[in-house]
Amino acid sequence: MLTTIVLGLDLAGSEKNVTGYCVILNDAIEDFGAVFSNEEILSLVNKWRPKLVAIDAPLNFPRRGNLRDCDLLMKQINLNPLPPTLPGMRVLVNRAMWLVKELKSRGIDYIEVFPAGALRFLGYKKKPKSIAERLRIVKELARVFTLNIKRYPARLLPDIFDAIICAITGYAYINGDYIEIKGEECRVIFPTLPMDQTKNQNIY
Repeated sequence: MLTTIVLGLDLAGSEKNVTGYCVILNDAIEDFGAVFSNEEILSLVNKWRPKLVAIDAPLNFPRRGNLRDCDLLMKQINLNPLPPTLPGMRVLVNRAMWLVKELKSRGIDYIEVFPAGALRFLGYKKKPKSIAERLRIVKELARVFTLNIKRYPARLLPDIFDAIICAITGYAYINGDYIEIKGEECRVIFPTLPMDQTKNQNIY
């Protein structure tokens, strides 16, 4: 059997802040945790050599104005991405662009994802606020996508939860269970439930 590895990253703008990560190996949530530095992120990439990296961050700036065309499309369906041109977001986008360059140099595919929107597409009205809620949702989604969980976290912090949602989105994408919101400037991937007949469609 061919090995398929997906790396989900809840990318932080600064190396001082937590970047959550999650690794899905074939049909199992294999590993998750937190890293900080660019060196640590690249160590993860080099260690796992993923087929796909699903990144929670805008991967580019708008050509003009404060929002990219795909951001405007997301707003039309009541999702609220932050403008990439905000000062804090600029730092994040620059780091995401650095990461994309590194992935390209290694021949690794990547997608832009949005965990808050992913949860909406999967039937959840809002992001969970408690550790218990986050763990419940991870268990539910693992069951829906027939993923084994190799270990359960003692405390499922928001950054790691978002990274797990990123990885599940990447896993759904590889399996064709996704919807994309795509403009001329950008493309964002959202998971759909495996039985959803709207999968692999561009909704715009």
